[in-house]
Amino acid sequence: MSAEAPAGRAHRHRSERSGSDIRDTPEFEAIQGDERFQSWLLMHDAAMQIEFTVFDVPELDGHEFTREGLMIAEQEIVRRFGASNLFSTENCRLGMRFYYFIGETFRRNLDGRWVALPPEPPRTNATSAVDLPFRSGFQIPRYMMGFVHQRRTGNELTKIFDRAGARHKEWVELGRPARGTWEGYL
Repeated sequence: MSAEAPAGRAHRHRSERSGSDIRDTPEFEAIQGDERFQSWLLMHDAAMQIEFTVFDVPELDGHEFTREGLMIAEQEIVRRFGASNLFSTENCRLGMRFYYFIGETFRRNLDGRWVALPPEPPRTNATSAVDLPFRSGFQIPRYMMGFVHQRRTGNELTKIFDRAGARHKEWVELGRPARGTWEGYL
């Protein structure tokens, strides 16, 4: 199963109106400048630099945005959240920091970019995701965290990261072809 979304919860990467890639729609372009999304990125970037590895998860110090960091993050998600909701009122701050850490690790290592995905009813808020140039879908850290929390294998994040890394390597070796123009594009 892909980390894009669990079965039944896929976020569309095609516009329902035109059938074209959602990245090519005015709705997608407009939401990238959304003030809440931009503030969310700035807030979490600052938290990573100031607090996350000092106060929240000191185990990550020296492993920021690395494969090893994903392994540690997975262990800490399982240990710290137990059976509780990752994004409950009491867990939201730390849950969102893990969300950002995971996404930022993918973004930095795999030529990605943070994007806001337009809300799909009944939701009214955008979903923050990482857009990788060699993928059709989006990497959504919330779904990855759900895999970690439900499966508790200790290697969910690194499996996803390693598969994406192999695709990224293939894409780079082919000269970084445009989205959708090579057979390895998923």
